Amino acid sequence: MINRRKFLQGTTAFFTLAGSGITIGLTKKKSTALTDQKALVHLFFRGGMDALNFLIPRTGVNRSEYEIKRPNIQVPVNLTLDLNGNFGLPSTCTELHQLYQQGKMAMIHAVGMPEGLSSRSHFESQTMFDYGTPGDSLHADGWLARHINTSTTIGANDAIVSMSSGNPPVSHQGDSSVLSIDDPNSLHPNPGRYQEEHLATLNQLYSVAGLLEDAMTATIENINIITGLNLAIPATYPNESLAQDLALVAQIIKADLGLEVATVDYGGWDTHENSGNLGTGSYVDRLGTVSAAIGAFFDDLTTAGLADNVVLTTQTDFGRRVRENGNRGTDHGTAQAMMVVGGSINGGQVLGTFPGIANADLYLNTDLRMTTDFRQPLSDVVKNFLGNPNIDVVFPGYSGDTSIGLFPINDTLFEDGFE
Repeated sequence: MINRRKFLQGTTAFFTLAGSGITIGLTKKKSTALTDQKALVHLFFRGGMDALNFLIPRTGVNRSEYEIKRPNIQVPVNLTLDLNGNFGLPSTCTELHQLYQQGKMAMIHAVGMPEGLSSRSHFESQTMFDYGTPGDSLHADGWLARHINTSTTIGANDAIVSMSSGNPPVSHQGDSSVLSIDDPNSLHPNPGRYQEEHLATLNQLYSVAGLLEDAMTATIENINIITGLNLAIPATYPNESLAQDLALVAQIIKADLGLEVATVDYGGWDTHENSGNLGTGSYVDRLGTVSAAIGAFFDDLTTAGLADNVVLTTQTDFGRRVRENGNRGTDHGTAQAMMVVGGSINGGQVLGTFPGIANADLYLNTDLRMTTDFRQPLSDVVKNFLGNPNIDVVFPGYSGDTSIGLFPINDTLFEDGFE
């Protein structure tokens, strides 16, 4: 009835109810009413999303170099949506552009790992980003797990602290509270006319104290919580996988169960060939899918009055090389472009420093050079949005700035009335 599995190399045990689509950790939770709950949704683009055809140079020498180095796959200026004059999005990204204009989205160019610590291997790079440890792909736990385990804002009665739409990525490794929901329409381990009797029998079988017994008790409690919710996906969401995953996260957020962290993966970015043709093609179409999904997600949260309480961040394995290859695609590179979306952020700006893409500016003569350590914007979210000051634990070895300007920093010096 229960399959016990060890998640990757970590110490956290997750338990899956066969056929239920639910994977749970070893933490028993109960529902409670919450107020002003903050939630981070971390969207990982598996496969290595190309930065330069997402956050596109529009003017000056950067535009000239871009056109020279990408004669076939460049996005023409007239097919871009202007952000700040210097950069734009593909014309397929209308919803993202609207969020940017509303001040609810910021972009960060040239994000990555410190030079010498990155990798062009999909597996190794994804693992290091998920661990939050550049140069270390064998860490014990993930950065989101370290946040969950050190946060002081999580209450003992929070029902669903962290969740993943599908199998939890390495970033959750070490988080014993993570709940994975694969299919909101199939949450019961043995659905049918006798499903309640089956749950009652399981409860009796695993009623004594013990690790496995606690896991089953927690599972039954989570089933009872989730099956009592209305997780129906609103018709306003596109009928494709990313939008449906984000929709499920939104329904959990709206259920007010204490969700602090959610992860969503979306692949298909390994564009070695036929990625596009002068502003059209599979790559910009896929970005259009992303735009529509995120737009629907924040429309849903805005209608519910919750957009200010949610921040969505994005990440990918690595950026792509600056020059297109002989197959009208792009090969594995270094720096990437990052999105941060939320109702409470200092949006409507492109952050970071663009290093340029002239030959002399490139990393290893091929790649967009990293100028913003990926841990800085994520630290900004963890510390200044989620309220966790333990950045040295969440990102061990990181001693850089914990603000890139995504949130207003409150000066509490004079709160006691001293002048």
